[in-house]
Amino acid sequence: MVTIEDLKRNELFQEMSDADLNEVLPFCKEKTVDAGTTLCTYGAQGKDFYLLLDGDVSLQVPSEKEFGILVVFVRPGSAFGFSGLISPYSYTSTAKCNARSRVIAIGCVPFRDFIANKNIKIGFLFLRNLARILMHRLDEARKNLSYLVSQVPITIP
Repeated sequence: MVTIEDLKRNELFQEMSDADLNEVLPFCKEKTVDAGTTLCTYGAQGKDFYLLLDGDVSLQVPSEKEFGILVVFVRPGSAFGFSGLISPYSYTSTAKCNARSRVIAIGCVPFRDFIANKNIKIGFLFLRNLARILMHRLDEARKNLSYLVSQVPITIP
């Protein structure tokens, strides 16, 4: 059973009151998934987004290699699959469980309706937290790209 404390420990629900989180609880479904399970597939329509309670999940984007390019490791207290909340509502990476994991699944369509039409205060707080997460991930991607580019010798004729 998902609790308010579970939500408080997640980066997407920081700085929300217990009353706010109590309104979010009906959207939450706890799941335990085995290692090797794919929860989101790159390009697929976003059905759920996830809050990682326990375990280890990696986000990858497709490449010419069978295994794809690792984008980020998701740790407990983090979220993934939230691109299903943002137009065009498709996943922008593949999320695979590296170990048995416990997650909270939240349906994208009903939650999107809730934060856009029924409780815009929670919507604002949620989107502020989401923007902070996305900025952090973008910054990490830039650092990684900068490092990779620095490893390639470039000659100017």
